[in-house]
Amino acid sequence: MRYVLMALAEGGDTAPLCDDPAALDRFEQELVRAGVLLAAEALEPADTGTRIRFDGEERILSRIPPAPSGTGSMAGRVEGLWMLQTAGEDEALEWARRLPLTRGTVDVRRVAGGGRR
Repeated sequence: MRYVLMALAEGGDTAPLCDDPAALDRFEQELVRAGVLLAAEALEPADTGTRIRFDGEERILSRIPPAPSGTGSMAGRVEGLWMLQTAGEDEALEWARRLPLTRGTVDVRRVAGGGRR
């Protein structure tokens, strides 16, 4: 089964989610050695991207707004992701628990239809 681990920054927090990039590299090497890593990507800041809103046939493009300020906001911004091929949810959750992040949140979601379109 395929799962995506999405690292989310919360509120206006702009600090890196991992204080030790070398630890993150080691973690990703473990994923490779275990044969479960399909993809891993860090994303540029959200406000460098474009948002497309779908309204019927209309497509409305806009810049992604800057992150809200303040720590009370629960709006999560995807900062990075890992796609894994695991035996099931328990294994995906175990890998997610081992992520060397020092802040933020990780959403673990199964790819619909087993990842095939």
